[in-house]
Amino acid sequence: MKTKIFIILMLISANSFASEKNFVGCWIGKIDILRQVLSIKICLDVDSSKKLTGKIDIPQQNAYGLKLSNISCSKDSIWFDLIANVMNVAKFSGRISNPGTEKAFISGSFWQMGMVGTFELEPFIEEQEDTLQSIPIHEEEVAIRNGEVQLAGTFTRLSEQKKYPLVIFISGSGKQDRDENIFGFKIFKMISDRLVRNGYATLRMDDRGTGGSTEIPGTSETIFDFASDIEAAIEFLKTRDDVDTTAIGLLGHSEGAIVAFVVASKRQDIGFVISMAGPTVRGDSLIVEQIRIQMLGQNAPDSLIQETLNQQREIYNIVRNNGDFERAQQILLQQAKKQLEFYPEEISSQISKTMIERNIQLQLESMRSDWFRTFIDTDPLIYIEKVQCPILFLFGELDTQVPAKLNAERINHLRKKPGIKIKIVPKANHLFQKARTGYTYEYPILPKKFAQGFFESIEMWMKSIMKQK
Repeated sequence: MKTKIFIILMLISANSFASEKNFVGCWIGKIDILRQVLSIKICLDVDSSKKLTGKIDIPQQNAYGLKLSNISCSKDSIWFDLIANVMNVAKFSGRISNPGTEKAFISGSFWQMGMVGTFELEPFIEEQEDTLQSIPIHEEEVAIRNGEVQLAGTFTRLSEQKKYPLVIFISGSGKQDRDENIFGFKIFKMISDRLVRNGYATLRMDDRGTGGSTEIPGTSETIFDFASDIEAAIEFLKTRDDVDTTAIGLLGHSEGAIVAFVVASKRQDIGFVISMAGPTVRGDSLIVEQIRIQMLGQNAPDSLIQETLNQQREIYNIVRNNGDFERAQQILLQQAKKQLEFYPEEISSQISKTMIERNIQLQLESMRSDWFRTFIDTDPLIYIEKVQCPILFLFGELDTQVPAKLNAERINHLRKKPGIKIKIVPKANHLFQKARTGYTYEYPILPKKFAQGFFESIEMWMKSIMKQK
């Protein structure tokens, strides 16, 4: 079967360009065509005959390592083709700004099968993951029993035998492994490595039903089930002679932060909480805002955005009242048809009725679950206001999943409370990567590193609260 690749480009910029060397390397960015945005990664090199070669990744189309053809450059301009077949050639042409600097930037447009779109690229710099190989550590596999569930995890500290302040990691929604590995970005592993270097012990666990952790068949775990798992972990840690039980903290990412708030709101033995992009508004309001932001990014008209949000609120009423799910199915089908209008015919024609129906069934299954019912009705602020220990709230400036402005403003009144710190990390997305837009389509192509200011904010805050102990 021949795969159709829909791309079109032509570059525009404003600086001078001397030679191929300014283009050699990897670049990341996006293609924008008829309201559809695709993330891309392009890598260019020079072969033994001194000719430019290149490949392109398009993660949303599950396309990796596609060969680029007819690559040439002159001064500040570059041209290349992506040939899907003889009848389907995407032609790229463009220029570069600030060549040879960290602010280098390529922008432009492309042409393919009669369609014209734009694209943008910036240098991709992959840094080595910060590891613990250079310092002696103690790392062990642990198993923690919580009723019918057994949780598998990794306990890590420096090799010296003594009592360490400890951080328990709590992942976001969906089944995550102990590293919270998202598109190859091992979020919790990297944070754990940094904390251990700073003299903390850490506990990372696989979520129920993931890796070495078991689950109860036929159940839909909620925030409160995950909170129960964390409490079991706390009791386990209290039996160890290498843990300072007066300084056990929780680090929750996204929904995991809500779990941390729930646990800390009812226990006096939690030393501190770190909220990474933790929602502070109720789940239904959060999802409505996520939909609004995504539709704005697709240049949807205001009338369609408002109609979609009203339909979403109608779905919430159906879920809460265990009502007419046939009506919910009709709403989802109507939304799917309208969304297809935003895509080129060449793309929308490949989305079959079966694919749409399957996607709708998955959404309906989620809506009927205990997890969804609990999530849309849980107000994190109720638990946050009951927490007595210090809390660090970290938000990404460009986060489109837990928008910084909406969620930070809701807890502004807590700023004067001792131990409370609210920090918005500049240019960071939901994973706290340095981002250009913050939209989820960027996640797979961004460098596997944290934005500047992320680690620094955690370290400074933790030093300050530890001094007060």
